[in-house]
Amino acid sequence: MMSPLQNSTLKPILFFALFILFLVLYILSPFFDVLAWAAILSFFMYPIYKKIYNRIKKRRISAIIVLLGFVCFILFPLGLISLRFYQQFLSFLEALRPFFSKDISEISALIKHHKTISFVFSKFYTQIAPFLPFIKEKLSSFLSSLFQFGFTFFGDFLRKTASIGFKLAFTLITLYYFLIDGEKIFTAVRELIPATEKEKDRIFERISSILRGVLYGNILTAILQGLLALIIYLALGIPQNLIWAFLTVVASFIPVFGTSLIWGPLVVYLLIGGHYVKALILLIYAVLLISQIDNVIKPVLIGGKTKIHNLLIFFAVLGGLAKFGFLGLFLGPVILGLFLSMLEIYRINLSNHARTSGS
Repeated sequence: MMSPLQNSTLKPILFFALFILFLVLYILSPFFDVLAWAAILSFFMYPIYKKIYNRIKKRRISAIIVLLGFVCFILFPLGLISLRFYQQFLSFLEALRPFFSKDISEISALIKHHKTISFVFSKFYTQIAPFLPFIKEKLSSFLSSLFQFGFTFFGDFLRKTASIGFKLAFTLITLYYFLIDGEKIFTAVRELIPATEKEKDRIFERISSILRGVLYGNILTAILQGLLALIIYLALGIPQNLIWAFLTVVASFIPVFGTSLIWGPLVVYLLIGGHYVKALILLIYAVLLISQIDNVIKPVLIGGKTKIHNLLIFFAVLGGLAKFGFLGLFLGPVILGLFLSMLEIYRINLSNHARTSGS
């Protein structure tokens, strides 16, 4: 049993330790995203590093090979795609400007010019005709906001290129040390967790399954759907195809409707343009291939190992994106997983305590 003297000495030490911990976290807070990205990337790249290390038995060289591969096969292509996306985004905004500058009579004539569309939507058009001026005003306002957002976003991105470059460099440096000292860091973090060994295993198993589920089950599946969409958009000659492919990736995260929110309007767009064969091809391709990837590949990749309801994962991803940006795509589900793990451990301990008290 602890004496009163020991107890009185322990409290100031504990408060001092908490104060020092606060200062350390405050100092490291500007580099939170760097450390978080390096930790997440090291989680996925460590198995590759380990395989290379087992062959050449050189830690530093193995880590450098992994980093070079990451830069050459991930970062560099991503930079080229981002540049192309920026060009298409600007051309897309410019293409929209003349449409919203048309008068209501011109819009009406444009719709009536396409007999098939006019026949299908004639009743609908008659009902919304009185509201067309209001709709046009709101759409013009939306377009103006979209222009402002687009130029502001990319302007800020270009102005912050140096800052992004520095953060990327720091992330790669941190990733290098996380790879070569990964086991030491993992052991140190594990020892700091106030739980039993079984409880620690449960926590890290949950985090691991969530990270793999988010990457393989959500991100890679979404990217695969986007690539399949990009192939058909290119084949059918749909303008600004990279933008629509990107939006297809984003829409894949939306429950129920998913990618149909993008390829559905594109089918209508092709019908309005009189490209009936292309519209039919896109519809069949999207229904049989793009939409089914989510149902076929995701269960194979993650196998339901996360044991977290899809709705919780969805809101965790949205909340993470809102609070942490793209980093939140991973952090949101991980934080949710930690919370659920703590609840599970508390429930098990409470059950064991009740069983012990009852006996």
